[in-house]
Amino acid sequence: MNSGISNPHLGKNLKLHPCSFVTAVFEHETKPWEGGCLTSVVNSFENLDGKGHGIRIEALCMLPVFALTFLPWASGLDYKLLAAKYRHLNTYFSIARDRDSGHIYRDPEIGTPQVVYTPSEYDRGNLLVGTVALCKILYVQGAKEIHPSLPGFRPFIRSSTTSPTSSSSSSDSLTDMDMDKAITDPAFLAWLDDLKAHGNKPPATTFASAHQMGTCRMGATASEGVVDPKGRVWGTEGLYVADASVFPSASGVNPMITNMAISDWIAQGMCKELVDEGVAVRAGGDVMARL
Repeated sequence: MNSGISNPHLGKNLKLHPCSFVTAVFEHETKPWEGGCLTSVVNSFENLDGKGHGIRIEALCMLPVFALTFLPWASGLDYKLLAAKYRHLNTYFSIARDRDSGHIYRDPEIGTPQVVYTPSEYDRGNLLVGTVALCKILYVQGAKEIHPSLPGFRPFIRSSTTSPTSSSSSSDSLTDMDMDKAITDPAFLAWLDDLKAHGNKPPATTFASAHQMGTCRMGATASEGVVDPKGRVWGTEGLYVADASVFPSASGVNPMITNMAISDWIAQGMCKELVDEGVAVRAGGDVMARL
């Protein structure tokens, strides 16, 4: 934007993969600082509208700087007491493929980029589906406490006399059961109804951005995007963009591999154009190898 490029799509179409969080406290020690991170994913809710928009449920990296940041806040004392249970904690999140967009604009006084993004009612609805599903999963898995990161909403504290489900089946067999039918605890079901009624409205609700995409979207013509299908900025010779900002929409999965593939495609195209222009000969080497 500071360069003077005036394409109307520049800075628009901002996608952020908004996330909501749920923390659980278990009877046994989870030692969340050990083992792999981001090890689990649930894909059952990734296409809630039949058009590819929905949520995935994933396990959060449990380094304290990540996990403790997203604990719900009621008071300083409550936060410290919950953080003190760290060796019994795990935090999970639902991540939305956002249908709706924000944008970035240039601050007219100091020239720095400013972000405008609030998860839409549509995308928040999908995130709430993920939050409810997470709470059900954690209940079935025996969590003693379930803490959604929803300001002003109380956690669920399991009664010592309550079993995870009404079934005597093992947790493995629950994979073939309807989880909603397996949960019959009236206190938990009432709590879920309260959670749905409470909702996740901004600005109080905590949301995080997992990935940033789309503000230099790729398009077949200058009227449809900032860059062409080879990553070349429309109307600006010799300028390429090769990162997640060229995504025309939010990816349905974590975008690392897609980003690498698009960047490789754009780099290969740059190499071919340089070779066609004779740059490889003038440079005295193989452009493809060097780039």
